[in-house]
Amino acid sequence: MSQPPQNGWDHPQSGDPYGQSSPNGYGPGQPGGDGSPSFAPAFGSSEQFPQQPPVKKGPGKWPFIVGGCCVLLVLLIIVAGAGIYFFTRDSGGTEEQRTTGSSTSEEATTEEEATTEEEATTEEEATTEEETATEEASADAAADGKGAKDSPYATGEIFTIDDGDGGTLDVTLGEVDWDATSTVMDTNQFNTEPADDETYVLVPLEVTYHGDSEAEAYMSVTVEYVSNSGESFTDQGTVTPHNSIDVDTLTDGDTGKWDMGLIVPKDQIDDGMFSVQALLDFEAEPVWVAP
Repeated sequence: MSQPPQNGWDHPQSGDPYGQSSPNGYGPGQPGGDGSPSFAPAFGSSEQFPQQPPVKKGPGKWPFIVGGCCVLLVLLIIVAGAGIYFFTRDSGGTEEQRTTGSSTSEEATTEEEATTEEEATTEEEATTEEETATEEASADAAADGKGAKDSPYATGEIFTIDDGDGGTLDVTLGEVDWDATSTVMDTNQFNTEPADDETYVLVPLEVTYHGDSEAEAYMSVTVEYVSNSGESFTDQGTVTPHNSIDVDTLTDGDTGKWDMGLIVPKDQIDDGMFSVQALLDFEAEPVWVAP
């Protein structure tokens, strides 16, 4: 006969008050089957899951960042200090250099002032010499008692005038042609035709230049005819048989000869005088020549 199924109720009571094996390992059928604790490792115990040793953390990035910043700051300080040093040295220099530079500047200023004064003195001396030459020429004319309006030179006589540019001109007026209209008009048909009561007067000139420069005949002297009534007549660019523009440039000792053509009223010819001046000398008194 089969035995009816057994259950815990048919067994003698164990140490477990509920007659069952303890889920915690206590009671029969478990290790230590005498009902004593089995000391099986509980959930989460170190024996079942060994505890990992703690990970040691390093010092991190901060020490490197701080060190880099310190190095960069030191470099900036060095560069700034070097820049200040060289800037101060170039611009200011030592006290001796600054003093020397100041002295050099003062010496340069002094030299410029001295040069300016010398140039001014030279210009004044040159001006004085020119004025002296003019005065001497006038004095020579006055010394021989000729050249003034009340004591004129005669045609054919030589007199000297200053040329206004440091040189002198020896001038001679030749024999005047008081009726030269046909001669002048035959020379150039574009010359101004005189009126019926006028005539051309031809005045021959001979000029010798003395000086370190040179002179042009057409730029050397001017000649005016002044009648007794006080009227003045001058050359208006007349082309003459011996024209001044055809004379070569005069250098020291050279002589040029040409004619000047003046239109004069017929009733005033041969009663006046000629006034002669250097074209470039605006301050000198004219020299008078009587025909």
